[in-house]
Amino acid sequence: MRKVKLFVANSLDGHIARPDGGVDWLFTDGDYGMRAFFKSVDTALLGRKTYDWALAHGGAPDAFKGMTYYVFSRSRRQRKAAGGVRFVSGDVRSFVESLRRAGGKDIWLMGGGELTESFLRERLIDELILTVHPVLLGAGLPLFRGVYPQTDLKLLKCKTYKTGLVQLSYGLK
Repeated sequence: MRKVKLFVANSLDGHIARPDGGVDWLFTDGDYGMRAFFKSVDTALLGRKTYDWALAHGGAPDAFKGMTYYVFSRSRRQRKAAGGVRFVSGDVRSFVESLRRAGGKDIWLMGGGELTESFLRERLIDELILTVHPVLLGAGLPLFRGVYPQTDLKLLKCKTYKTGLVQLSYGLK
């Protein structure tokens, strides 16, 4: 069965963006495992705010060829958008479980915070891959927010880079 993998970059103090959504602090000087990760997934799940932010900042819905995108939204009722992006609403657990049973590669949970929170609450994440940048932002959009149950993890892999960036991969115990 397909796994759901949260793959996200964050600051050392646990933020995924500045308070205004800015990500100018992210390292862009290397691959940092992204190419290998993208070979392992063919479906991406993201929240509507993350989708809108990506579009506003030049991201294209078909940025990664061969990827199917599902945008979770309580406000948009569109079923399909440009570039094969599909909007979904309703029961997250049922939708994700049907995706897991379908054929294909693993599933990338892109974020944002609200969607990640609901996936944690429903225990739908199989692996967390955190790319920790050596910067303290002091304030920003938190990686983990809201209320979710304690989730015990086991370290699967830890990779360090000369830049000080550390990539941690965790599975659920």
